[in-house]
Amino acid sequence: MNKHFERFTRSHPLFFNWRQLIPSIVTLAAMLSGFLSILLTFEGMHKGNPDLYRLSAQLIMLAMILDGLDGNLARWLKGQSEFGAELDTYVDLTAFGIAPAILIFAVTLQSKDPMWRVLLPSAVALSGVVRLARFKVRDPLRGQGGYAGLPITANAGWVSMLVFISQTPPYDQFSLNQGWMAILFLTGTAVFITLQVTNLRYPKPTKKAALFIPCMFLVGLMFVPGKQLSVRAAVLMLSLGVLYILIGPLFVKGVEVHKARREARLAAGLPQEQEPDEDEDEDVDA
Repeated sequence: MNKHFERFTRSHPLFFNWRQLIPSIVTLAAMLSGFLSILLTFEGMHKGNPDLYRLSAQLIMLAMILDGLDGNLARWLKGQSEFGAELDTYVDLTAFGIAPAILIFAVTLQSKDPMWRVLLPSAVALSGVVRLARFKVRDPLRGQGGYAGLPITANAGWVSMLVFISQTPPYDQFSLNQGWMAILFLTGTAVFITLQVTNLRYPKPTKKAALFIPCMFLVGLMFVPGKQLSVRAAVLMLSLGVLYILIGPLFVKGVEVHKARREARLAAGLPQEQEPDEDEDEDVDA
């Protein structure tokens, strides 16, 4: 009976494509979350309501979880597709490039010259675009063997977590507009968007359920009414993110990268790569 059902679903696209449809719906939900984050940031600027910045930051984190979930669902359901991969790129640009850039513009350097206020958000957006374009052109396997450069989600997490904490009483005393916290926030952002366009390799943490599921739980805690619990969850997530940025490259070995890429190519039915010379190794992997 199973064979007959499988033959039936292959001959009827409506049934066959449900494996691709479910991950795509989750991807679109991530896109919507990022878009709503942008709208809330603008609304917060218009009304002068910092609580909306807090919600905007939460939506970026929600988009991150949905972005990790859609890839896992596609693998579990065997529903990987070119359409889903392309869709994911646009989601990354919206939710993790544009949304954090606008949020930075809203909460920082408000008393400074407008040119300085625009400079860093513009750099965040440009770095995100370059990061994703290079990712698409130079890594058709979508990071299955690790990332060349810091993933765009890392800086988005840094921005959203610190905004969330700084807009939650009584921690709103830590202003991102001035003082040492603002310096830390802006310096960290500048460093992370630079790492995005380097050849430094990072592992893909969302592939490991032991890492991804606890992160889903922590982001869920950010939405609970108790402010102390939500801030503690955000601080823990922020700490894990910074730890990943600092020591992630230490866990990516050349042999493991090549092995993961070979396995991904076999699964996708792509031809195997030729072994590069030692002096060209970094160029090919990036």
